[in-house]
Amino acid sequence: MKQNHGKLRLLVLVLLSTFLQAESNPYCTYSIKSSKNSDILINEPVSIIFHTRQKLHNEVMFFDLKTEKNDAYNLISVKENRYEFNYHDAKKEFEFLIIPKKAGKISINFSFNIRRASDEAVSQAYVGSRDNVKSIPTIKVHISNPSVQLQVKEPLESTDAVGHFSLKMKLDKNHSNAYDTVNLVYTLEGKGYLNESYSPIGKIAGVSIFKGIKETPKKATAQGYIYHKEWSYALVSDKDYLIPSVSLNVYHPKLKKYMRQQEKERKVTITALNIENILDNKEAPQGPFQLQNFIQYIYYILIFIAGFLTAILWQNLPKKLSKKELCCQLIKESKTPKDALMASLKFKHNMLLQEEINQLEQMVYNKVSESNFKNIKLNIIKKIQKVS
Repeated sequence: MKQNHGKLRLLVLVLLSTFLQAESNPYCTYSIKSSKNSDILINEPVSIIFHTRQKLHNEVMFFDLKTEKNDAYNLISVKENRYEFNYHDAKKEFEFLIIPKKAGKISINFSFNIRRASDEAVSQAYVGSRDNVKSIPTIKVHISNPSVQLQVKEPLESTDAVGHFSLKMKLDKNHSNAYDTVNLVYTLEGKGYLNESYSPIGKIAGVSIFKGIKETPKKATAQGYIYHKEWSYALVSDKDYLIPSVSLNVYHPKLKKYMRQQEKERKVTITALNIENILDNKEAPQGPFQLQNFIQYIYYILIFIAGFLTAILWQNLPKKLSKKELCCQLIKESKTPKDALMASLKFKHNMLLQEEINQLEQMVYNKVSESNFKNIKLNIIKKIQKVS
């Protein structure tokens, strides 16, 4: 009971302080409030709304609300709206999204200023519309330093996201031939905050993984960011493997519950290449002279003659490159990491190039520096040339 009285007393003092600050100047009234002040989890989205309205009605007034960066939280401007009821009667609303990053008591401090302009100054600088205020001479007045206090706590369980989220998995097939591609897609949607490091799967033993990420630009709202994100994986292997189970651990602020969404592990069965089915081990049957055999002999002689006649021209004709030589040539001629990545994937034994392929993917999809691009190309060529 004493704790409840203490919290109530603190709330009254904060409201009274805000009211006194708002009424202590002759220019404008203002108020500031947050969607939540206590029992806030790290990374739980919190909105802050600031209202101000002009009291002095004989001049034009503009409103500025600024804050400094702080490693205890991320602050994102959601919207700023200005309303004019009359020429000298303006109101402005600021809305911010706060993502707390540390536990404990956090103070979010602002600096509230106004810029005053006379009618004469406005008329002299008026160009096009009254929204063009850059050249209007104004007088800056500091009004106050409003603040909001948040009580933030550590999560009781490991969480990947805070808010309302869903995760879905799509596997195009669970059976494949050796070295054929199996496509796997995870789709995440929701509103709140998702840890930037979250990824559904990492490495799978014996499997070459090629990953792509498609993400709709995040939009900030009072309830957090709106997410739509896809992780696409191309899996290649020559033996059976398991796609591990994937979980998304979410804290739901409205329900005050820790929730886990999980996709069960999936087995992918691989049919190995059968050399015996490729080679023909049966000998052709021997028999008496037949017209068909005679025609074949004539055919071979014609081939020999044609080969003899073209032998002279052979040195002047471009020779056909082996797959290994062609791949090396494509790597040498690649101008970008994307070109080198595509050429590497065409190599039959691309599993030997997994380390270099991962580095190229980081350059292509995650915009990692390309300073090591030449060395990666040299390493790929060396590995290809060693393959018999």
